Amino acid sequence: MVTENIFYKFIASAAVFLYVFFTPTFYWIAAVGFFIASDLIIRLLVCKRNNTPIESEKMWRTVYKFGFGLMFILTAHVFQRIFNSDIPIMKIIASYLILVELRSIDEKAQEITGNSMFKIVIEKFSLKQEKSNKKKAELESKTKKEADE
Repeated sequence: MVTENIFYKFIASAAVFLYVFFTPTFYWIAAVGFFIASDLIIRLLVCKRNNTPIESEKMWRTVYKFGFGLMFILTAHVFQRIFNSDIPIMKIIASYLILVELRSIDEKAQEITGNSMFKIVIEKFSLKQEKSNKKKAELESKTKKEADE
């Protein structure tokens, strides 16, 4: 009976340690999970729209994606805590996973709408960059003319 109490105390303290150690990862795991779930929902909408059957093999990809994403985030957190706390490895890995899922969501949304959100955003930024470059060129030419006079 005494050994059972010691065993349960050990299990409880190990569970508390793991909870506290991995607490900073919960937000990122939830964010990646949200985008993976969004990708799944949009994939189901595309299948329904195209009248294609929903295959369980393809549904398992979502489970694998979440499982590997969880492992990557937890492993990155361990490396960050143990080896180098200056570089936010966990945030970089989680952000990359979110970017990959956003791209996947964009591809599926493009099948539905015919427009790519990434393409629209890139075009907007390139237009702003062109306007900014024109203004800089005008300012430089204006300052050169004033300096020459």
